[in-house]
Amino acid sequence: MIEIQQEKTPEEQCFPYLAPRIRAAVQAICPGDQSRLQEIRMRAGRPLAVSLGGREHYVMISGSLTDYPRQGVQVTRGEVEETFRAVCEYSVYRYARELKEGYITLRGGTRVGIAGTAVYENGALSRMRDVSSLNFRIPRQMKNCAVQLAEQTLAHSRAGLLIAGAAGAGKTTILRDLCRILGGSARVSLIDTRGEIAGILHGIPQYDVGFHTDIFDGFPRSEGAYTALRVMTPDYIICDEIGTPEDAEALLQLHGCGVHIIASAHAGSMEDAVQRPVLRALIEAGVFDYIAMLGSGSDQGKIQKIRRVKESC
Repeated sequence: MIEIQQEKTPEEQCFPYLAPRIRAAVQAICPGDQSRLQEIRMRAGRPLAVSLGGREHYVMISGSLTDYPRQGVQVTRGEVEETFRAVCEYSVYRYARELKEGYITLRGGTRVGIAGTAVYENGALSRMRDVSSLNFRIPRQMKNCAVQLAEQTLAHSRAGLLIAGAAGAGKTTILRDLCRILGGSARVSLIDTRGEIAGILHGIPQYDVGFHTDIFDGFPRSEGAYTALRVMTPDYIICDEIGTPEDAEALLQLHGCGVHIIASAHAGSMEDAVQRPVLRALIEAGVFDYIAMLGSGSDQGKIQKIRRVKESC
């Protein structure tokens, strides 16, 4: 089993899982750039890459970053397999359910995306073989990045809020800070389905998500939300990346029960958010009073627009 020390930084928590040559190259990256790492990408037969500030760079064996692919460390298939086994704690079958979803969340909140060949049994996806790519998405605690949204929510009688943005826009980081701020004075139930927001380890969150925040770690969104309402009497229920009819049905059922919903969802634009069937049903039902749109690339984690739902429909 990979042992992670709690005092390590988010990027340092990833190092033990990496194959030795890959680990050495990433550890050699200068501390300033290490502290800004957003992703570490391993692709079999291609150069090792990292993302900083929304841009991808290649890593040389010396730890220097380059924009020239041929100068980067060429990742072997064996190194991808070795890292994959470490991520699975050397028991792939133990993580069969997570692999069907395409990711594994490490202790501390880092999510590892996995690409490979799908294996179907009886017409359903059962597992993945011939893993070809791994993407370590490194979580960060950015305190006060959600102050504007928290003030907006509290100023309007604890309004419901939808946070929309493209993949990698910083939705999880914003939600983490909202939990911290709102959980300082109100009862918050966090449905942390993927274990990324709080980074629970042995029942204790590795990130500050607020004194009054109760965490439902690993619960499906619908089951976690129903359970939270029954047993924790929250002022807010917060969940990440809604998008299925089951998610929508659960939130619709909670609406009107005296709890306010804050959730995030994938959307490329404000218009995209209000047109997606699942989100539109929630918006039309009045679950959300405001929609916040996040930027991407160099504007990652920045709030581009906040609109009242009536203005967006």
